[in-house]
Amino acid sequence: MKNLSCLFTRKAFLSSLKLILILAMLAGFFYYVPLSRILGVMKTVDLIPLLWTLAISLVAIYIASVQLWVLARKQGIAISVQKLFVLNLSVRFYSFISPLSTIGSLLRWQRLAVDGKAAEGLVAVAANRVLDVIVAVAVGLFWAITALNQENVNVPLIAAYLAVFLFVLWLLLYLSDSVSLWARRNADASQGRFTAQCFGLLTNLFRSLAMYRSFSSTDLFILTFTAVISQLITLLAYVLIALALHVSISMVDLGWMRALLFLASLAPFTMAGGFGVREVSTVVLMSGMGIAPDQAAAFSLLIYARSLAVSLIGGILELFLFLLERRLHLK
Repeated sequence: MKNLSCLFTRKAFLSSLKLILILAMLAGFFYYVPLSRILGVMKTVDLIPLLWTLAISLVAIYIASVQLWVLARKQGIAISVQKLFVLNLSVRFYSFISPLSTIGSLLRWQRLAVDGKAAEGLVAVAANRVLDVIVAVAVGLFWAITALNQENVNVPLIAAYLAVFLFVLWLLLYLSDSVSLWARRNADASQGRFTAQCFGLLTNLFRSLAMYRSFSSTDLFILTFTAVISQLITLLAYVLIALALHVSISMVDLGWMRALLFLASLAPFTMAGGFGVREVSTVVLMSGMGIAPDQAAAFSLLIYARSLAVSLIGGILELFLFLLERRLHLK
């Protein structure tokens, strides 16, 4: 009973600390960039590029659904790309309104865990998440390397980087079983809780990677291709938002910056939709590139608004399907 009380006290403390951090970030954000200045920038926005960002965001979600379809099929889960597209849209809605950062993965697992395939669904969701993070980091590193050399895209550099990326990915897959077992042993032997959690995370990461060793060359190509294309389409949305705000920034800089913002949005102390660390990070990064803070803040808020709009589309679709299913059930 005492341990249970301590657990609740610790959770309450962490929740309070998270709320304080969020409020402090928001207070600092709007103190540094007053809302009146942000609204002034918003009045100059060109709406046409913004509407295009919504369309291409839906395309990116559909392509990501193809990626999850390959993983689910490998686990023996029969589900169409169209159903996964609807699922991913619904997940965007619930992830946006939920304070839990893991709600998206939990919902995907719940919908895929049909006919007693709970373990298979979990493996597919975990492998999908690992691939997304790896590709996001890899693409971000490519843009960062490009930015250090020149502003234009260099085709030989792309080919060389792609070759290195594929070799490193192959090496990780080749070593996945050995590293997973090594991390598991260290997790079991660790005395400290934090150390055990780190080794446990490493175990799950390489266990998920080990799944890719059984894929055919065609499946691996489809997975890598869809993951990269999804990243590039999302980057295009960033380019269009910058165009709508008349922000002078290259696609190369937006590329590496987007990778950092993606990782920032995964932080546990963010509000719904990842709001918080991402907005502060955007203002800091873009200000460092000579962009006015009010323009940077407006850029970040429009990214948030785009996510909100896509999430609402998912919510409306979820409501429509629920009412349709209920109507058919009553008949």
